[in-house]
Amino acid sequence: MNQIFRQALLVSLLISGLSSFICAAAIGVEVPSTKPVLAQNPESVADDNTTQLDSDTTEPMAQVTPITELSDVKPTDWAYLALQSLIKRYGILAGYRDGTFRGNRAVTRYEFAAGLNQMIEAGLKNKVSREDMITLQRLQDEFTGELTALRGRVDTVEARTAQIEANQFSTTTKLIGQVVFDQNGGTSSGRNVRDPNVTFISRVRLNFASSFTGKDQLYAQLQAGLGNDIDNAGQYFAGLGTFSGLDFANQSPNFRLNRFRYNFPLFTDDLQVSVFTSAFVSDYVDLNSYANTNTSDFSASWAVNDYLVLGGDRRGAGAALTYNPSKGPFTFTAVYRASGANNPASSTANTFTGNNPQITGNAGARRDRNGIFGSPYLSAAEVTYAPTKSFTIRVLYTYGFDGGDRFSAIGTNFELALSKKVALFGRFGHVFDYAPSAIYNGFGDPGQVSGSVITNRAQPNFWTAGVAFPDLFLEGALAGIQVGQPFIDNSIGDVTETNLEAFYRFPISNNITITPSFQMIVNPGNFSNQGTAYIGSLRTVFNF
Repeated sequence: MNQIFRQALLVSLLISGLSSFICAAAIGVEVPSTKPVLAQNPESVADDNTTQLDSDTTEPMAQVTPITELSDVKPTDWAYLALQSLIKRYGILAGYRDGTFRGNRAVTRYEFAAGLNQMIEAGLKNKVSREDMITLQRLQDEFTGELTALRGRVDTVEARTAQIEANQFSTTTKLIGQVVFDQNGGTSSGRNVRDPNVTFISRVRLNFASSFTGKDQLYAQLQAGLGNDIDNAGQYFAGLGTFSGLDFANQSPNFRLNRFRYNFPLFTDDLQVSVFTSAFVSDYVDLNSYANTNTSDFSASWAVNDYLVLGGDRRGAGAALTYNPSKGPFTFTAVYRASGANNPASSTANTFTGNNPQITGNAGARRDRNGIFGSPYLSAAEVTYAPTKSFTIRVLYTYGFDGGDRFSAIGTNFELALSKKVALFGRFGHVFDYAPSAIYNGFGDPGQVSGSVITNRAQPNFWTAGVAFPDLFLEGALAGIQVGQPFIDNSIGDVTETNLEAFYRFPISNNITITPSFQMIVNPGNFSNQGTAYIGSLRTVFNF
């Protein structure tokens, strides 16, 4: 019975293919008479509506090939006997000229037409016996119910597909949304420091990702928040000189373009180019699997990036190159960002008076040239070495100008997975040339402490170290604890500020996570008389 069924199924497929070919010809579908070609790589197809198949640039199939001469077909393959039967009984199965069959790739319309023509020329109609037809009719009658049910399921899938296509957001663009809710509060043991109120803050992001070739991406991110400049305890305590503001807080209530970039490969997939009118240097360098994303791990500004080495990580326009030779362990990244790229006029960088009188430089007001090639700008070069999936180290160098001051720094960043459940990570940074306005305009500055002065002659250090626990108690959960000293320099204070943050993120569903976190800031602003500040936060993230 199994042999009869197999033979009947084979005959059925051949007859169905013949019917499909005849139907295609009947409705006017052009069936070229050229030699068959291979299907293009789906990733290289720019658009299904514009794809052209060039039969002159592809490899034709050879004549009928004995199965023993097909190098990629083995007797252990599940379809070996079927291929052997087709070749032996009907003599219609062809391989490619290089002696392969390539059974895992899809057949093109050209190949189907060529194979069908070969079948007809071989006189297959004379090889289908009356017994085969009787067997096929018996099986069709026996499985009428199953065939009807299958046809109904196919019709349902087609109807649902048509409905999705009719109501989809775009044929080329995906919309990905994210909402962050956060309840935040804190207390301090410092002298004459009033505790902040508990606040409820939020941020909304709408991300639009488009692709036109399958290898490129046009990415736009719109962002809005509650609009209060100081809406969390970390920023409230900034008067003590801390770097503990929430990285997703104090956002404008009006939607604005937060990121806008176009990524594409250049010459080879190993070399990726990104051109952006609005982005951050940290989008491309100083990445870390356990301390990098304020909506999924740590939230304080000092804990998610080496902000000193990034020069405050201001938004701007520019370009980035990422080169990963042969997908090997080394990756080289270069980034250039100009914060005043959309400003054609020079401006006075008066960062040493007015809003921030504690920060000073060698002189008074300086001028920023702006534009694409003028200050304030920052360039970055990073080498990443990842010999295994469990270990990665990055070395980063930055150079630029901001507020009339030169800025340069070097940093390193590592992550080491000891097991699937435990990982270590950390950062270190050293600033050679300090630009006070760069740090102040980006993340804030310890120089805000009353009476303190930080000059552009400062050379601060920065370090953090932490432990992460992936899938702790729940699959998809993540816990982490990190300690660090965000500004080590004797130009300010009498001690060094020490920060700590711990969190536990647990998933409610595939789209919702809740993360309680705790921060402790010892000797804020590098002053021993400032006591200790404590901050608690409850973050809920919705992804859709």
